[in-house]
Amino acid sequence: MTKTWIAFIASALLLTCAVPAHAAGEEPLFWPTVRYDRTQRLAGGVAFQPRTGIFDRLVLTTTAGKGGVQAGVGVGSFGNNIMGGAGVHATWLRTTGDARRGEPHQTYVGVEGELMAANISLRGGPLFRVGGTPGANRLMIGFSVGYGF
Repeated sequence: MTKTWIAFIASALLLTCAVPAHAAGEEPLFWPTVRYDRTQRLAGGVAFQPRTGIFDRLVLTTTAGKGGVQAGVGVGSFGNNIMGGAGVHATWLRTTGDARRGEPHQTYVGVEGELMAANISLRGGPLFRVGGTPGANRLMIGFSVGYGF
């Protein structure tokens, strides 16, 4: 089973956990997502936002696709009546041997901004290579389009 299918299955399971909270008029803690970018290709994942106390603006994200695995920690706010918001994420990306863009088996870190409206988000920013094969591209501009449930 590929990483993409595992991510989709995990997203579906998390969606079932989020539905009761959403139906009760509360915003869910977990937001299953589907994203597409040139490195990971089609990826499934989840975003987590605690919505309590000092952690109200904390956003944790992860996605896995055929071309890599990405995780992020950020500050932002998503949801409300228009299902929109904005955030800034510190991002970690590890490419697989099947990465379409970028060298295979590389590790990148960077900062990405995200804007979301009507559950559709645009996310992008610079990513710098910190591990992998010397001589590979040191800078990659990450950009993805996603849909959150």
